[in-house]
Amino acid sequence: MNKIPLLDHNDERPLHRQAEEKLRLLVKSPEYRKGQLFPKETDLAKRWGISRNTLRQAIDKLVNEGLLERKKRSGTRVTDKKISTNLSNWVSFTHEMEDKGIPFHNLLLKAEMKKATKLVEGFLDIKEDTQLVYLQRIRSTGKNPMVYFESWFHPRIGLTGNEDFEKPLYEMLDEEFHIVPLISREEIRAIAATQRIADILKIKKGEPVLERKRLVLDAGKRPIEYNVCYYRSDWFTYSIEIKREL
Repeated sequence: MNKIPLLDHNDERPLHRQAEEKLRLLVKSPEYRKGQLFPKETDLAKRWGISRNTLRQAIDKLVNEGLLERKKRSGTRVTDKKISTNLSNWVSFTHEMEDKGIPFHNLLLKAEMKKATKLVEGFLDIKEDTQLVYLQRIRSTGKNPMVYFESWFHPRIGLTGNEDFEKPLYEMLDEEFHIVPLISREEIRAIAATQRIADILKIKKGEPVLERKRLVLDAGKRPIEYNVCYYRSDWFTYSIEIKREL
């Protein structure tokens, strides 16, 4: 622990950004690259003089980028290999379903300006209290919800919330704002539905749901969108094709 650099509380930068910077240095250090567990969150938070929530915000970003992995009862360690999904052949959810012959429609489509949460501020690398376009969508083939999307968009894009979000999202960003999504950094896990998600998807609280968190970047690896999706497990499976590098 003594080798871990301290944070500068006189620095104007937010503490979670400083913590993220120090964590990236630890990720590169030989002992952690070899699989040594990171210090406990409680110990690291005490050393840096920050709350565990602030520390987790920094750790969550590196986990989402594939640099760290966190396991219950084991701890946090550097991943063996960083995996990113290349979007050169990636299409919007609408086009993907159309290709499968499944006509989806929106049960809910709501866009509004909203203050970003602390978590979103970290992922999109924006200032505190920034107002962003927040998009909610519930999609289905019939009357019952099948998937729920929440998206936050970087203010650099220039969205106002009045755009036609009935169009395929990434097609619209390309055509109207010249923004081309290229990289997706994803975290996928099975969770028990909270009461809020259960109400949205019309299932029982505690039922299994597939949660996918996605950070979308452009060609310059600048953040475009932070997106969280909740899929009903009785309707969806999520398959990934990974090519082995020889």
